[in-house]
Amino acid sequence: MNVTYHMSVDYLPERVKSETVSISVIYTWIDTQGNWLNRGYVDELKEIAHDWRKLGLQMDAPEAAVKLKIELEFRWSENGLVQWRNPRLVITNRAVSRKVKLATTYYMPERGTADALAHNLCEILLRIDAAGQAGADLICISEAQCSRCTDFNDLFRDTPEVIPGHLSAAISSKAKEYGTYIVFNLDERDGVCVYNTSLLFDRQGQIAGKYRKVHLPMAEAQLGFTPGNDYPVFDTDFGRVGMLICWDQVFSEPARIMRLQGAEILCISTAGEAPIQTAARAVDNGVYVVVAGTNGEQPSRIINPLGEILCEFGRENTLGMSCVEIDLNEKFNRYWESVGPAYGEMRSLYIKERRPDTYKTFKYELKGDSHAY
Repeated sequence: MNVTYHMSVDYLPERVKSETVSISVIYTWIDTQGNWLNRGYVDELKEIAHDWRKLGLQMDAPEAAVKLKIELEFRWSENGLVQWRNPRLVITNRAVSRKVKLATTYYMPERGTADALAHNLCEILLRIDAAGQAGADLICISEAQCSRCTDFNDLFRDTPEVIPGHLSAAISSKAKEYGTYIVFNLDERDGVCVYNTSLLFDRQGQIAGKYRKVHLPMAEAQLGFTPGNDYPVFDTDFGRVGMLICWDQVFSEPARIMRLQGAEILCISTAGEAPIQTAARAVDNGVYVVVAGTNGEQPSRIINPLGEILCEFGRENTLGMSCVEIDLNEKFNRYWESVGPAYGEMRSLYIKERRPDTYKTFKYELKGDSHAY
């Protein structure tokens, strides 16, 4: 068929507790034999006037498709009601690719010398140079590359920096030089507080985003770090990006919250190694995950939404960086992925088929055995 369509329909809910769960528009592409080819949800939601909403989706017809079936579904609502109007299916232009060159880095910082801070910064800048010269659109640097030159107990005295400062200025200059986005981690001093902070620099070298590490391991908390308390995401000229830091990756909630805010790429600056968790974050949320690590055999990697490792390396990489080009508009279809005997797009399905109406905030209390929650 090789035709691209845009499907849309308006709806007005009344007394519906969970619209995501109860209201669905399902499409099915069908071949000449009546076989299902591809199925999914029309799930791009937009608010319109007078409490009406619009669901829409751009769809490429499969090669063998001769028919498109659209189902307007309302279910699992005790007293709810939904009105539909303006169903439309129009031919449109095929979506252009959104190619992005991602770069991650590796460096084991030098420790314990008077010149270590300057040396480590120089090594970081060399890796940015290599990635910038390779045409990277987004470069991720690992956690605490500069502060790890300092004795752990002296960290607060020696390395936290007010932003903007010396370190952020150096990274800003490189972002502007290469016209690239850079995720850079440092210890930030803000008044009496010190945060483990990642900054997103834009192509002009401006700070376009800041994330403060929310989940602090015991050692950092006792040292005196202050945790962050939110999960912001940031728009770039190619898509929406979220940042996590080390211990954050162990917990599933931060990545999910960022995904629900539209994040397509998660950049994880880390010293700890968590290959299983980072692959799970990619698959669970249908996002690309860029990990810049320090410890472990091959702690730096880029993972696609299927959990496949696109690159992975450590100290054996003499450049200390690797680039991978991705297409943010690529579809990841799997056979019988929820939809029956057809192909379904996993990223859409995993989000649409969540049951937020059943998720509660549980208060865990220790009961006798300290391991019982």
